[in-house]
Amino acid sequence: MVIIFSILAVIFTLAGAGAVLKFGGFSKAVLGRALAYAAGVLISAALLDIIPAGFALSPSALSYGALTSLLALFTLENFAAYNSCSEFMEDCEVHHIGAVAIAAMGLHSLLDGFNIAVGFAPGTVAGINVALGVILHKFADGVTLVSLLLHAGKSREKTVFFSFCLAAATPVGALVAAPLIRNMPPGAEAFMLGLSGGSFLYIAMADILPRLHKTYDRLTPVIFPLGFATVWLIRRLGA
Repeated sequence: MVIIFSILAVIFTLAGAGAVLKFGGFSKAVLGRALAYAAGVLISAALLDIIPAGFALSPSALSYGALTSLLALFTLENFAAYNSCSEFMEDCEVHHIGAVAIAAMGLHSLLDGFNIAVGFAPGTVAGINVALGVILHKFADGVTLVSLLLHAGKSREKTVFFSFCLAAATPVGALVAAPLIRNMPPGAEAFMLGLSGGSFLYIAMADILPRLHKTYDRLTPVIFPLGFATVWLIRRLGA
């Protein structure tokens, strides 16, 4: 299951990248609505699946994991061009994307794979909800990555190469994390769940929602809770 959903994350990343290369991107309204739905899934998966599972194992380890994740992502985004330059919903001027920024983007993709693997630790239902959250925002990552690389003057060939590398980092992260969580002590598993849950909350509430508030789209408040409903429905069907 972990491998299957990791491959789907790669497909969605490349689909977003390919759409920009072929069609020149999407309107902000369309992308904003997709992100509104993704944010709803990310938040509800964190609060309904990941965090309760970690809390049952070790509340303190869960809390330290979440704090570590929030600190790490905040630091990482200072080096990742697609986050430090207003990310998905705003215009930005990017004249150069250096090796450090690209490495930070790769680390972000590795973390997505880690989240998929850790999400299946509490059970299949939680894993599906976590993987859904990752997959949905990977499409937007692909759109943003290619847009910024092209805007920075990278050739189409280099843009395609970096897109494949960054997309492939997600299953690599999942393959590395999957064996680590087997037979793991409860405290360590709770810490890893905290890392995953904290990253979901950060991506949704620090990266996506602030941009959506600036779109003034009347449909996003309707689409946002659909993400909650999706996670709830998956939980009900899997109960």
